[in-house]
Amino acid sequence: MRIVYVALDPLKYPRIKKIACSLRKRRDVEFDVMIPKFRFVWHGGKIGRLFFSVVNYVAVLLQIFFVRADFFWVANCPDILVIPFVLRRKRYILEYRSPWSFEVESEFGSGPWVRLSAFFEYLALKHAWLITLTTSRLIAKVKSFGKPIFVIPNYPLKTFGMVAVSVKEFRRRFGCCGDDKVVLFVGKLARLEGADLLPGIMEKVFGKRADAVFWIVGDGSLYSLLEQFARRFPEKVRLFGWRPHKEVPNFIAVADVCIAPRHRSPYSVFYNEEGVSKISEYMFFEKPIVACGIAESREYLLVDEDGMADGVVKALNGEVPPSKRKTWEDYCEKKICDMFSLIQSGRI
Repeated sequence: MRIVYVALDPLKYPRIKKIACSLRKRRDVEFDVMIPKFRFVWHGGKIGRLFFSVVNYVAVLLQIFFVRADFFWVANCPDILVIPFVLRRKRYILEYRSPWSFEVESEFGSGPWVRLSAFFEYLALKHAWLITLTTSRLIAKVKSFGKPIFVIPNYPLKTFGMVAVSVKEFRRRFGCCGDDKVVLFVGKLARLEGADLLPGIMEKVFGKRADAVFWIVGDGSLYSLLEQFARRFPEKVRLFGWRPHKEVPNFIAVADVCIAPRHRSPYSVFYNEEGVSKISEYMFFEKPIVACGIAESREYLLVDEDGMADGVVKALNGEVPPSKRKTWEDYCEKKICDMFSLIQSGRI
């Protein structure tokens, strides 16, 4: 049985590696990933990003028409990727990671693009054969479609903790003094992931903790904004840009506190450590975590946007308990195997 995983940018989606590691253990499954042959990137304004997003969608859609498999596993966001399967009446598993309409609204504001993305989101869910979720928080949103649902959290592999450099050496390499307390942000530098909140958080923390330094790992449309802020505090803020995923464990291992800020919205209840991979990666190293704009959890201190700086200070003072490690092998692999056993037996 040949399965092909389809995503807009699979090389930047570590979850695929986790799925592949689990399915390689099954002799009855051949797992492959469709790598888009063309990928256009625009770092300018919203109109340019929107235009090149459409170009990328069209290029991937055309490529999908020529891929052959017994069935497909399609990552949503964008949900438009299901169109070739709907037109060809091909069975597909929908990997429902996040409401696409919300991500479009967060990036481009309200308008016709939000309504269009909501339509394709509905279409993708309606025609899916099975639905996989990264978090149980999304069950309420999809259960009305009457499809078999499998919750497979986005926890890291056990090999994620294989750091290439010791903590002491990594701190020294980037000029971090022995008394410095590293506050780490990992993620896309866009409003969707709360990157626009970082300057306000940092400035407040600097006023309360002279030993705090912020390390920001990621790239995106707000990079230039953060770069301007970093010039005001050259010894306090370090921008690392986009880094290969294999380097991320080194940054987390060094951190004293990790943060996950987001804007509060009606969709906040859908996000927690099950689906937000950077939070579960922070948890792998059992770091104290401060977050806002997501669902409640015992794994992090949840505050409102204005309380992020105070939350960071509390964590630096040792008042936030460490998070608990959860791995793919311990919590997710069996769920994938159970799903494919049901598929092979014809019970789905």
